[in-house]
Amino acid sequence: MGPYEDHKPPVTGSCVQRTPGREIVISASVEKAAERLRKAVPIMVKHGIPVTPVNYALWYTYVSNDDPTLNRRIDDIVATYGTVPFSRAADLFREHVSPDGEHDAALARVKEDLEKMVQGIGQELNATLSGTRDFNTLLDECSRDLRSPPSSGNSFEDVFGTVEKLLQGSTAMHESSARFEQKLKTANAEIRRLRDEMDALRHNAMHDELTGVNNRRAFDTELAQLAQQAARGVPLHLAMLDIDHFKQFNDRFGHQVGDRVLSLVGKQLNDTGKLGVSAYRYGGEEFALAFCGGSADQAVELCENLRMSVERLALKDNRSGERLAHISISIGLASYRIGESTDEFVARADHALYKAKQGGRNRLCRAE
Repeated sequence: MGPYEDHKPPVTGSCVQRTPGREIVISASVEKAAERLRKAVPIMVKHGIPVTPVNYALWYTYVSNDDPTLNRRIDDIVATYGTVPFSRAADLFREHVSPDGEHDAALARVKEDLEKMVQGIGQELNATLSGTRDFNTLLDECSRDLRSPPSSGNSFEDVFGTVEKLLQGSTAMHESSARFEQKLKTANAEIRRLRDEMDALRHNAMHDELTGVNNRRAFDTELAQLAQQAARGVPLHLAMLDIDHFKQFNDRFGHQVGDRVLSLVGKQLNDTGKLGVSAYRYGGEEFALAFCGGSADQAVELCENLRMSVERLALKDNRSGERLAHISISIGLASYRIGESTDEFVARADHALYKAKQGGRNRLCRAE
């Protein structure tokens, strides 16, 4: 799938939906869960994907191969971005992992599974400590046997018996310690971090409720993520958009109408529906679009199409049907330069936006 191509969600009835009694994310087997964790985390690290609860749930499902449609969509996104941006991960989570909207319930099941893994490690630790105590008891017994006077005619047998007990005990102790060390190295630190992040998940919302696009938190987080991929050669373009004369909507018609304008523009941004394009509300009446994996000319074409689609919007009075005002946007577009910071990147796109507004508004201006 090429850059900025339409990306349609899977149709209802596909394997995206949860069937009765099926647990998409959680396996009842602690051993299987640990194995999937060992597979998922290295892949996430390879693609620069932060280990958050949503990302973990996605890649846990990915390595399980329970949902081929999800796997294909993830493969397409990684091929386009070189990673999976947070907003894309959130969309995939809602559509595949929790299609019924049971976001909290799904994450609760993930958390429950991780709790089982932590408990399993605790049991291993207790077993190892118990084995240590048993081995210490065995050493004491062997020491007493070796210090005691040899029994009549059985001194060699006694010594060999003691050696055999020491060999069996030390072997068991070594195996127990090795098992515990492996489990601890593989899972313990990662699981604790995941548990902490799950508890903070409610504070990390990435979407703007009014407009339906991603919010400023998502913008700051994802732009840094995308810039890392751009530094490796993946093309990245950034458009900053501003609704022209937005203050007049609020002043003339009130803030409810202003909110309708924001919502309408947000819907146009969401309707781009392109793989490789992410939309954000930057603040107030200003929005942003990040284009990953395509050429600057493709980004210009998409921005122009968006500008014209907004220009065709009609804001009408709900009672009279009368057209209230004309809506338009100004756009500044910049292409990422290797070595520049994200702040510099945003500043160049913002400066191009300023030039577009100074040049008469309702137009696109490219950064130098």
